[in-house]
Amino acid sequence: MQRHMPIEIYVHPAQGDDTAAGDSLAPFKTLTRALQQSQPGMVIQLSRGTYSAETGEQFPLLITAGVSVLGNLPGQGQGVVLAGSGDYHSPSFGRQSVTLVLQGSVELRGVTVTNAEAKGTGIWIESAQPTVAGCTISGCGREGILVTGKADPVISNCQLQENRAGLTLVRSARGDIRSNTARLNQFGLTISDQAAPMISNNQWIENRCGVAVSGAASPILRGNVIAQNTEDGLAVFGQAAPDLGQLNDPASNRLRDNQRFDLRNATALKLISVGNQLNPARINGFVEFLTPRQPTAANLLPPVAVRAAVQLDPAALSHAPIDLQHHWAAPLVQPLIDRQILSLCPDGSFQPDAVLQPAEFITWMQGAGLSAEPPAPARLTRLQTLVYLVEALQLTPSHPSLLQGYRDRTQIPSDQTLAVATALHHRLVVSAQPDCLNPLQPVTRAEAAAMLYQALLAQGQVVPIDLPQILQPQRPAMRRQGSRSAPLVVIDPGHGGDDWGMSTAEPEPVAAEPMLPMPPMPMMQMPEIGSREYFELASLAPSLSGPPRSPGALPQMPTQMAFQPPPGMPAEALRMPGEDPDAPSLQEKTITLSVAQAVAGFLQQQGVQVVLTRSADQSLSLAERLAVVSAKQPAALVSLHANASLSSQPEVNGIETYYHPASREGSRLAWSIHKTLTRAPDAIDRGVRAAPFPLLALPIPAAQIEVGYMTGSRDAPSLSNPAYHRYLGRAIANGILRFVSQQDEPLA
Repeated sequence: MQRHMPIEIYVHPAQGDDTAAGDSLAPFKTLTRALQQSQPGMVIQLSRGTYSAETGEQFPLLITAGVSVLGNLPGQGQGVVLAGSGDYHSPSFGRQSVTLVLQGSVELRGVTVTNAEAKGTGIWIESAQPTVAGCTISGCGREGILVTGKADPVISNCQLQENRAGLTLVRSARGDIRSNTARLNQFGLTISDQAAPMISNNQWIENRCGVAVSGAASPILRGNVIAQNTEDGLAVFGQAAPDLGQLNDPASNRLRDNQRFDLRNATALKLISVGNQLNPARINGFVEFLTPRQPTAANLLPPVAVRAAVQLDPAALSHAPIDLQHHWAAPLVQPLIDRQILSLCPDGSFQPDAVLQPAEFITWMQGAGLSAEPPAPARLTRLQTLVYLVEALQLTPSHPSLLQGYRDRTQIPSDQTLAVATALHHRLVVSAQPDCLNPLQPVTRAEAAAMLYQALLAQGQVVPIDLPQILQPQRPAMRRQGSRSAPLVVIDPGHGGDDWGMSTAEPEPVAAEPMLPMPPMPMMQMPEIGSREYFELASLAPSLSGPPRSPGALPQMPTQMAFQPPPGMPAEALRMPGEDPDAPSLQEKTITLSVAQAVAGFLQQQGVQVVLTRSADQSLSLAERLAVVSAKQPAALVSLHANASLSSQPEVNGIETYYHPASREGSRLAWSIHKTLTRAPDAIDRGVRAAPFPLLALPIPAAQIEVGYMTGSRDAPSLSNPAYHRYLGRAIANGILRFVSQQDEPLA
């Protein structure tokens, strides 16, 4: 099926014209004009600049369903500033001062939002399902982001700083809040009323209060860092009941170094803490600590030993409806019929292959003791069925890489990948095709019943039954031809150690070795890592640095600023605790190692073998790095450097890629990587060049990447941002995958 590309509208606040065509050559001047022309499926690309009333914007800006607004993705919105406020009449709260209103399933990525009004809100989300990723929300008089009504957003990889409240969820809001950082707010996160979001892997640090939960809210907190807030870390009021871990699902939150209490329970209810790093001497109120339950053969999903003990007895199905007795799902469906969870049709049949109606599925779930909102669509898809079950079970999200083994995973919307991955992890997914999820197909009665059985299995209410149609999680694996193994790639992050220097475009003074023929490598069918998935996956990429962590280990607090300060905020205010104020902000050896680790992580997810010439800040001479590469004889070598202008000219910025002039395969590799690196709208392309660098002279396909200029006014802030390092790693990994998969094809 041919994929339809979205229509793109371009906006430039300085060079645009609202009477122009709105394309890349003649952009609009205002986002207001672009939104007036937008339709579902369109992408609005914002150039760097400030979008305000002075430049013609009319606030609040309403982004309607199906529209995507993209700015500076790798820089978390740096330089793309939406600053202003206007009256918005909320169905729930009446007149409000708001900068952006997100309606429906929109996407907002890579912008900075500021609302300086005393009661101003940066982003308003009411009963909508948007994705907000890679943004910075700062300087808002009230909330940075407010989520209300029955909203169910995905908010990830955002910076929330110097607002009265960084993020607020009220009414019946849900949502997936992950991998965000909130600092220097009065309240990092506030949750009230009946809100029940999933809060995972965030950092709530250096606020007045890190997280405040009140009303009857019941959020789930997993893997968060709540530290160094000037009053309480986590404060609970009213009838709120945050989930701080279950016996079989430890929470792994870290609460520490908050000045008053790490955990303050101001309710009359007992809070349960399971698997958190929390000092009992630093709590206030009634909190009970429980030890996580160790997994046993009875609750592993699904243990082979237990599965083998459950035999499919044909006699047990003799009383099943005739049309069900020989159906593959009968062993899962009949027990639910016997328990009167499922109902038969008026003629006494079950009709396993008929399409299930949404209302009947809700009845089934209620019969099984599960609750869910009635589905709105006229037909129920397999994807919607899984989402309802995962939400009803309140399962902890699993890693999206579990989807990589399935051919049709791209049919899953980005905001629902975690739900499907979670369903796979708990084996809720059934399919007749072992490598297909078929997410958009209408669900049949047998499929929905089988998924419901597996949901009850996850709760320990039924016994596990082994059927080939119950899909198991798959991690990506390289396809091989014949007996050839997956390719090996060497990533070189440079000298390290005492070398703090900045590389330049001059070749290193080492003579080039003669080129030797390389044995042919098999053409590999390798998936490209989708840019759509980047901001949901980047922060989960594995790293090669240092020794492996124990399962209970938590990531260390960052020691480098993850974003630039907004106008008017001194850089000193953003320094992380313990950071050396005199430490240089840009070191080539640090940048290249961080990017190399990101490249290695993404390649490993695709089954590629990766070797780093150095995996820590260790001193390696050029000869030692050459020896590492020569000993491995990899399918590709990529050497990473950060450039600098010899005269420190701030206007010199951009990405450069080099290959050896005598290497045809090196040229192919260089062009493959360079194309993916310069795909971003804000990337400055300084070209692909030939140069006799010594590492490029080895008899293997090799390329040298200058990821930017540390002396450049545009590159330097990005190179200081770890999120940008992951963006570079993603792009370089995609280029390497493309090269390896096409290595036997003729040069274009």
